[in-house]
Parts: sequence; C-alpha cells; structure tokens
Amino acid sequence: MSKAEKAGEELTSAKKKAPSKFLYILDPGHGGIDPKTGEYVTSGKRSPKFEDGSCFYEGVNNRDNINRLKKALDDANIDSVDIVDSYLDISLKERVRRANDLGKSRPCVYISMHSDAHGMGDVWMPGQGISVYTSVGQTNSDFFANEVIQELEYNFEKTVKWRFDKASDGDKDKEAHFYVLKHTTMPAILIEAGFHTHKLEVVRMMSEEWKTSLIDAIVQGIKNWEDQHED
Repeated sequence: MSKAEKAGEELTSAKKKAPSKFLYILDPGHGGIDPKTGEYVTSGKRSPKFEDGSCFYEGVNNRDNINRLKKALDDANIDSVDIVDSYLDISLKERVRRANDLGKSRPCVYISMHSDAHGMGDVWMPGQGISVYTSVGQTNSDFFANEVIQELEYNFEKTVKWRFDKASDGDKDKEAHFYVLKHTTMPAILIEAGFHTHKLEVVRMMSEEWKTSLIDAIVQGIKNWEDQHED
C-alpha cells in the first residue's frame, strides 16, 4: 500500500470514528417485563385484550423501538445512549437528572419514545395517528422536531393520520408541559408512535414495516439535524 493510499485509509477511518455533533439521549417510556416474574411492571399503559387474551405493552414496545433506534444510530456512527437500559420504570425526575448530567459534558438531544392511548384502555377506540411533542414555546426543540416530523410524514404518507397542534405557533409539533420536555436542558422531543388502543393500528405498530419506517425516519431526521450543525 502506498503512502497516499494509507493516508486516505487513515482519514476515512478517522471520519468514521469522529463523534457526532450531538449525543442523542434515548428514553424508552414506562417500564418493561420483570425477568424474574415475567410481569409487566407498569400499571396501565397497555392495549385492550386481543381475542387470545394477550395485550400490547407500551413500555415493552418502547424498549424495542429504542433498541432498534440505538442500533441504527450506532451503524450510522452517531453517538447515542439509552438512559434507562433496563426493564425498570424509573421516575421522570431520574430520567431528566440522567439526561441533564450528560448534557453538562457535551451538546445533547433528548428523544422520549412512547405510544398514545384513547379512552380508558379497556375497549378498542377510534383515536389513531402519530404525533411529536415539544415543550411550550418556540425553542430549539421545535427545530429538531421539524426535522423528525418531515421524515415521519414522508415515510408514513397517506397511511397514518398525522396529529398536530392546530392552535400552536404554526409548527406541526404538539406542545405540552410534559415533565421530561419541560425540565431537560437540551432540545427534547417526545414521540407518540401510534395508538395502542386502536386495534388495526396497534397490529401495524408491531409489524417490521412500521418499525422500519419509524426508525428510518428518526435517523434521517437526526442526520438532517447533524448536517445543519456542520463546523
């Protein structure tokens, strides 16, 4: 190998290992399955029962989606961390504390993964769709949300209802005083990736097609955001 070829290979390797502009803090909402008991650790946050008696557990699905997102970001050489990384349903205050501690050492973006619900969770309901939330008011969270929303709309075009705040500042993100959005010190979004109380939608939410479209959209939104922050 010539010196020029070796130098080119080293440069390519260095670029691959270079840190992303931001650390993406991934937060799977609610809890998972206790490995000792086999029980879902969060009260509620589940679908009505299917005919076979099974349920869709929001916290379990959130973890699956976050694991898929983390792998996709790793493959794209984009830095990320799962701040829960267990089945435990840790408090919102602890989630925020962990995120803000990470934000002290480098620029971060916070992504909280959820699914939505309509009604009391005992019967299937008509509410459906995807939404992305930010804190109230115009902040950098809105700009990051717009990048993700644009890709979600493209990937789910004509197949999923888009839910947005018609009374907001003109952006398609919804605004709310959710604790994890209000108290994090970085751009932060919360994704409601479909309704687990809509029978057809929850079946689609569990499919590989849906999950691939969801993760690909978030990753592309992150890449767009990274490109906007080139040195």
